[in-house]
Amino acid sequence: MRKGQLVLQNWRIVVQTVGMVAVGLCACSPVDVVKDNQRAEFRIAQANCYGGELSACGPLAQRYEAGQGTQADVTKAGVLYEEACRGGDRAACGRLGRMLRIGVGMVRDELRAADLLSVACRAGDLPACVQWGVMHEMGVGVPVNTGLALRLYNMACDAKDAVGCSHLGEMFEGGVEVTQELHRAAELYGFSCNAGYPPACAHLGTMFEAGRGAPRDRSRALALYEQACNLGAGSGCLLMGLMYHKGTGVGIDESKARDLFVKACDVGHAVGCAFAVRLFEGGSGIVADVGLAEKYRLRGCLYGNGTMCFDLSERCLGAGAQCEVNAAWRYLNRACASAHATACVNAGRVCEKGGKVGAFEVSIDSARARELYKRACRLGDIVGCEHDRTMRLTDGPAEGLPLAATPAGP
Repeated sequence: MRKGQLVLQNWRIVVQTVGMVAVGLCACSPVDVVKDNQRAEFRIAQANCYGGELSACGPLAQRYEAGQGTQADVTKAGVLYEEACRGGDRAACGRLGRMLRIGVGMVRDELRAADLLSVACRAGDLPACVQWGVMHEMGVGVPVNTGLALRLYNMACDAKDAVGCSHLGEMFEGGVEVTQELHRAAELYGFSCNAGYPPACAHLGTMFEAGRGAPRDRSRALALYEQACNLGAGSGCLLMGLMYHKGTGVGIDESKARDLFVKACDVGHAVGCAFAVRLFEGGSGIVADVGLAEKYRLRGCLYGNGTMCFDLSERCLGAGAQCEVNAAWRYLNRACASAHATACVNAGRVCEKGGKVGAFEVSIDSARARELYKRACRLGDIVGCEHDRTMRLTDGPAEGLPLAATPAGP
C-alpha cells in the first residue's frame, strides 16, 4: 500500500470515528449529522483529488456545484470537471458540457458543449444523452434534429431516467416526431415527477389545470406546482404565482403571487423575474419599489430575457441615468444574444456606421453589423432583413464573424 493511500485510509477512519463519537455524545439533529457527514466526505474527496487521484475530482466538483460540505462555487466546480474530464471521467465531461451549454461558472461555448456531451453520451452517461438531445431539439450548437432528440430521450427513459422521460413527455404532448398522445405525456410526467424531477411536476400540473390529458383539477394543479416550486423548479413557482395573480381556482393574492415570482426569479426563471418586476413597479394594491424592480430586471436580463436587457439599455441612455460608460452597449448586445430582434437591428446600425452609444465609442465593424442584421432577420425582423440585403449589395460577400452567444456580462 502506498504511503499516501495509507494516510488517506487512516484519515477516513478518524473521520468516521469522530463522527460516531459526536453522534453518541451530543443530541445532534439529523440535519446536523448529515451536514457533518457531508463536510467529512468533502474533505476526503478534496484530499484525494488534490493528491493526484483524478477519479475523485468529478465527485469533488459535484460537491462544489451543489454546495455539499462546502460553500457552493460553480467556477471551481467547472475547473475540477475539466480536470476530471481530461483524466477520462466521461460523466465529468457530460457535466462540464452542461455547464458550457448554459454558461454557468464559465463562458458559454455551445460547440464545445455539444462535443463533450456527445462523448459522454456515447460512453453511456444518460444525463449527457438527454442534454445532447435538448441541443438537437433546439438546434443550439448543432443542427436541428428532432428525430435524434427523440431517440436519445427514448433511450434515457427506457433506462428510467426521469429527465429523459420528462422531455419525452413534452414531445408526446406537442406531437413532435410522434403522434400527439396527451395521456401518454401525462403518464411520463407522472413517472418523472414521482422519481423526483421537479419540472415534470409543473408540466403535469398544467395538464390538470387545463384538463388536457388529465381531468381538470385546479386543486391538484396547485399542489403539483407547489411541489415543483418547493423542490427548486422555477416553473412551478411561476405557475403557482400566476394562479394567485389571476385568481384561477384560488382567491387573488398579489402579495403571495409576488413572493412566488421572486422565488421563481431567484432560481433562474427569467419569466418569473418579468412578473416580479411588473408587481414591484406597483399596481393591484402592491406598493411600488423601484430599487427591487431594477434588481429583478437585471436578474431577468442575466437569465436570458432579451426584453429586460433592452429595457436596461434604454434606461442607461435616459436622462440622469447612472450607469457604467459602456453599460448601454453591453445590455444592447446581450438583448440581441437573447433573441431581441430590435436590439440586433439597433446594434447593427451602430456597428455599420460607428459612433457613440451614450458616452461609449463604437468603431465601424461591417462584418459584425452584417451578423447582427442576419440574426435580426432570422428572428423575423423585416428591417434586419432589409439592412442585411442592402449590405450584401454594397459590400459584397461578408467575411463574417460569429455572433457571440453571450456577450460580456455587466
